[in-house]
Amino acid sequence: MSRVRIIGGGLTGILAAFEAHRLGVRDIVLEDALDRLGGWSLPRVSHGLELRDGAFAFGPAHDPIRQALEWHGVAFEEVDLHFGAINPSLNGPRASWGEGPVLAAGVMSLVANQTPLSINDILRTYPRAAADPLAQYCQWRLGVWLDQVHASAAPALGLDQVRLTPVGEAPPVNVSTPRRGAVPRDGLNGLFASASRALARLGVEIRLHSLVSPREAAMTCKADELVVWAADPLPLFDLTGGRGQRPRMIGERVASYVFRARLEAPLPLTVRNFTGEGKVSAVRVYQSRGETLVSVECVEETGDEALRAEVLRLLSPFARRPMILDACVLTSMRTRFACPSVEAVQKLARLEADLHQAHQGSFIVAGWESTDLAARFSALAERMAQRLEASGSVAAPAAGPVAAVA
Repeated sequence: MSRVRIIGGGLTGILAAFEAHRLGVRDIVLEDALDRLGGWSLPRVSHGLELRDGAFAFGPAHDPIRQALEWHGVAFEEVDLHFGAINPSLNGPRASWGEGPVLAAGVMSLVANQTPLSINDILRTYPRAAADPLAQYCQWRLGVWLDQVHASAAPALGLDQVRLTPVGEAPPVNVSTPRRGAVPRDGLNGLFASASRALARLGVEIRLHSLVSPREAAMTCKADELVVWAADPLPLFDLTGGRGQRPRMIGERVASYVFRARLEAPLPLTVRNFTGEGKVSAVRVYQSRGETLVSVECVEETGDEALRAEVLRLLSPFARRPMILDACVLTSMRTRFACPSVEAVQKLARLEADLHQAHQGSFIVAGWESTDLAARFSALAERMAQRLEASGSVAAPAAGPVAAVA
């Protein structure tokens, strides 16, 4: 197997190309429908400022994704990542430092559930005093029955960071507990530009404005070629007829706003609203070219005056002095599929088995974008290595970080 063809030029596709080269393949093609690599992670730019509407940080030095990018010349800056939460309580919202919600519960132990299938299965492990407000929050975010939401959505909802406290004990808000991480030194656009240059140096053929259909990718897959589908897998279900009917996806309608701001607080800062009340679900404060920007995610559109008041209320416990929101420089509406359904996960597993059988393992699907990137790419890199080794294509992998075993 002498050729690897990757469909999808987002971060997963870029990492797959790096890994294919490390495994010894030199004929690599990376295709994307946009005019540059980066996929939907590319932020908009206005007057040199990156207007981000999502998470943008990477892990510490041992993070395999960061290691793979640094190996190919992407520069990162070590920072302390600060997180805050607004928690529900009987006495009204309470603020706390940390990535997840802090909830008072009369019973501190969890019910054993080793293999949760849905978000509801996870919530059933918590005491009623914690499970009820968490369910209200998830319904506020998603608006669907929680038995339909796959358990892998827990990190996207913050449910992997829940902390329980005794009833009557207030969560601490006066001490920040940052997590060590990194941000791209030249911003997200700089990251993708640097990665594109690195791929070109390796001899990877980059085809932009290339809209590849699943049928075309499958029908033209050659015997000596490995196809990696790193784009949205939903269109692939059209390949297998009745058995491959598209699963129902859980789409979150997200209204995003970015403000210039004057704020004295530890940065970068992410504050999430776990109360299930109001319009704002998350606020991220970061700097771009020396300016402080506040990125706001809402469960639905809201008026400017009410939005500003809610943002100030959510951020005030974490600021050292009152903040000022200046001009709004971005307003957008999008549907985000960050929480896969149980049906989608199960059907994708069957689809992958069908494609594996039909193409003798030469057609690999990276999976849902919502999955944790490190785990998703580790599994993809392992499957690529297994297939290339089985075909006799891998002799001696080049030096470099190996995400599959990190």
